[in-house]
Amino acid sequence: MMFYNANGRVRRWFLVGSLVLNLFLVAVVSGQYLHHREGHVPVLTRILRHVTSRLDAQDAAAFRAALHQEAPHYAQAQEDLVRARAEIDRQLLAPHFDPVATRAAMQQWQDAWNVFVGTFSDALVEAMGRLSPAGRRALVNSTPRQKSGY
Repeated sequence: MMFYNANGRVRRWFLVGSLVLNLFLVAVVSGQYLHHREGHVPVLTRILRHVTSRLDAQDAAAFRAALHQEAPHYAQAQEDLVRARAEIDRQLLAPHFDPVATRAAMQQWQDAWNVFVGTFSDALVEAMGRLSPAGRRALVNSTPRQKSGY
């Protein structure tokens, strides 16, 4: 019988395949749950909320104002990034998985990410420049760091 060969390889491959599929499905379901739980708040908005929660009221207002003022410079890049991410989701949720299309979608997302980071970093530098030294220190001290010293 095929399932009971001497090495049990076929059964092991079925077990590994089943585990991988289950982990993938758990990740998809968890991602959807978290997406709906967050109320469709964009990631950038959540990050900025976290950042400004570490600042006093005056620094937080100055930081938000600078980013709002600079929004025309990075808004299109942000929209392109959101669309690229949606295409990855579409590919992953398609009834028939297409690895070529998925790789292309991931490359498109990476390219969109690079453009976004390039344009948003200018706005972020402008916003950081409007913070007080204490505000910049609060942000630096609130970010997670690797313990290795790098």
